[in-house]
Amino acid sequence: MSVKVILHPYLTEGGEVQVELEGKTVGECIKNLVARFPAMQAKLFAKPEKLHGYIEILVNTQPTVPLELAYPLKDGDEVAILVFLSGG
Repeated sequence: MSVKVILHPYLTEGGEVQVELEGKTVGECIKNLVARFPAMQAKLFAKPEKLHGYIEILVNTQPTVPLELAYPLKDGDEVAILVFLSGG
């Protein structure tokens, strides 16, 4: 099952911003993403299975909260990983 994942530029450090990945849930998809780009682990997760508070995941423009990583995916879905940054 293939889904398109759109990544916030913060996560890619100027690399790819759109990738095709496999996964039946958002969590499986992100696991495959981290396997492909290991440096994203620290940027995405505060601790195992817990995303940082500044990460928001949308599937077909819909929020995945409260399921987040357990949110189910279908073939052809579009997953957007957003990062809310702030500063002063």
